[in-house]
Amino acid sequence: MIADNHAHNQEANELVTRIEQRALLIFRFTESAEEKRNSVSGFRKFATMVDDFHQAAETAEGRLSVLKTGRRDELRRYVTQVRAKILKIEIDVKQSYLENLIEARTALPYGAREFFASRLKRLEELSSLLVDGPEADGTAGTLLEHMRKMLEHLMAQAPQLEVFERAADWRPQHRAVSGGSRPAPAAGTGTQAVAQKPRRAVDKKPEIRPIRLTGRDEWGRVFLDKGSFELINDACKARGITLDNIASKLSITRVALTLILNGQDPIARNMLDVLHRVINNFNENTGEMG
Repeated sequence: MIADNHAHNQEANELVTRIEQRALLIFRFTESAEEKRNSVSGFRKFATMVDDFHQAAETAEGRLSVLKTGRRDELRRYVTQVRAKILKIEIDVKQSYLENLIEARTALPYGAREFFASRLKRLEELSSLLVDGPEADGTAGTLLEHMRKMLEHLMAQAPQLEVFERAADWRPQHRAVSGGSRPAPAAGTGTQAVAQKPRRAVDKKPEIRPIRLTGRDEWGRVFLDKGSFELINDACKARGITLDNIASKLSITRVALTLILNGQDPIARNMLDVLHRVINNFNENTGEMG
């Protein structure tokens, strides 16, 4: 029993420590003078840190509710307090990014529309978390509605992801095997049929080589290097498959895969290994992927 309590206390402390570490990253990011709040890449980085924090906090709250430790209630209150602080920072910083992006009027990058759509969905979650007190007089609802309009404004200006689909008439390219008799010239034409000249060999099919993507590893999540999208897209064309095929194997959407390949969203290290296995183990004869 004592050993179990010790293990539970240790796990509870580790859970809270992870939350504190993620909260500290957010504090440092928002206080850094080098981080400009007028770029989609900075906004995406901030949103990723906040999402990671809330996911860790939800996991901790779930585990703390069942751990046998005398500090359980105390730690749960502490986690709730930290989440409230991060929630306030999330709203303030998000509003700052949206206002600055609209004011800057710079061209929005590839995939920005899908990113803004994910933030619009996050606003729906925030609306259920923010509850006005009697003295607030609906200010939270007004703020969220203002942010919603800014997001919709930016989405209307953002470029949409292209759809990479296999052409309807696509067929595997197989080189014809030489040999066999040539058909005889047609009779009764009054002239000697001209023998057909041998056709020139068709262009060789793109060579299929194993690929390996690289990137920046942050806490087991990898932001892929520039050019990863083109590398995977060319590999798909050479194999006669699509990004949708790859995405389905990873159990994610094509949009999510495209954002990952453009380095805008991170991919878990183990999922990156799966992606390499899927694309490199493609069997051209069976049309199946590993």
